[in-house]
Amino acid sequence: GLVDRERYLKVKEKQSYIGRMVGRLERIMLPPSDRINNLLASVGTAPISEPVSLLELLRRPEIEIKHIEEFDLELASSPRELKKQLEIEVKYEGYIKRQLSQVKRFKRLESKRIPDDIDYKKLTGLSFQAREALDRVRPRSIGQASRVSGVSPADINALFIHIERLTRESDQIDAEQDAIPTTI
Repeated sequence: GLVDRERYLKVKEKQSYIGRMVGRLERIMLPPSDRINNLLASVGTAPISEPVSLLELLRRPEIEIKHIEEFDLELASSPRELKKQLEIEVKYEGYIKRQLSQVKRFKRLESKRIPDDIDYKKLTGLSFQAREALDRVRPRSIGQASRVSGVSPADINALFIHIERLTRESDQIDAEQDAIPTTI
């Protein structure tokens, strides 16, 4: 309900186009030829010696959508705005996936609780600065700890490993206690 129906349909149309065209560009294979290799040389990128998809070519930093549209009539006849969005999606796909992975990891870290009674000063894997900062702030989760000034990613990894080890040890003790027969 935040956007009007017309705008929503335009966005859905754009998403559909991009999905369809990514699949199409992936299926269109170009064999090595003088024509293609001359084009690649003219924009300063390596020639091909084996068949390559239009999608793989478009992922190259030097290649723009205008360079490959001559090899696909549907792409060539598409509206400029859609072609530009397609190019952006293809070029930044790796960055977007990495960012989504980081968001997923962040959510996991945000929900990983730190025991209240943890003694940061005894954790040998942390830098002195991190031990001091964490002891002073007393964050409740790994996510909060990652935002404390003076705490590096290496410190967060060490803290995470320590908490995981404590969790495993606690689970093991619980399992052993459950295995002890009780007499009535």
